[in-house]
Amino acid sequence: MNLTYLRMEVTRVLRNRRILIFSVLLPAILLLVIGTPNKHDTYHNTTVAAYIMVSMGIFGAMSSATGTAGSIAVERGVGWNRQLRLTPLNPLRYVISKVLLSLVLVLPSLIVVYGLGATVLGVRLSAATWVLVFIGSWLSALPFAALGLIIGYIAKPDSIQQVNGLLFFLLALLGGLWLPYDQMPHFMQIVAKYTPSYWAADVARAPLEHGSLNFNAVLVLLGWAIVLGFIGIRRFQADTARA
Repeated sequence: MNLTYLRMEVTRVLRNRRILIFSVLLPAILLLVIGTPNKHDTYHNTTVAAYIMVSMGIFGAMSSATGTAGSIAVERGVGWNRQLRLTPLNPLRYVISKVLLSLVLVLPSLIVVYGLGATVLGVRLSAATWVLVFIGSWLSALPFAALGLIIGYIAKPDSIQQVNGLLFFLLALLGGLWLPYDQMPHFMQIVAKYTPSYWAADVARAPLEHGSLNFNAVLVLLGWAIVLGFIGIRRFQADTARA
């Protein structure tokens, strides 16, 4: 991993206010709109407010993590890959740097959403549960960071928003972020378990219901991250070979 490259990327992306506003503001607004009316009701051994808070935390994490797809597509369009071929940055280091960048971008969204959940919606959890929920939500961004890399190297710059938006909407739907899993039609429940968003939601919500992480879900999510990360490396290699 090249720390200089990572630091440069973090600085550059944090200056893009549009990315930060979309990934931070939208989940926060949805949390307040959806979570406020029934915040005192209970659902699956927790409050509706806490359940929706975690759902919107995952929504923001997915959005922030896949947001790198647009910057990668732009880099390809301006020939940045040709410049990378002249540096010591190998494909593995490049992918790791992009994934770490995505994890950094996820933090503001999670902090804002969980801060609003605690202060505005009155979510009350034990200290241990707060920590587990936050870590689970943060780590759940890993496969989506790799997915953003793949999208950035497959889609063209002029179509990246449409491709990313459609895929993101479908993953959020199947992950149970808009509709709880047990209220989905049966065929959607079957499909959902073959998506990373389902397991990301499972990892983040498990502490609310059981007080601990679901390690089976953690392993599945890590498997998704490894597979998607490998595909991302291959796409980077193929793209730079043509550059």
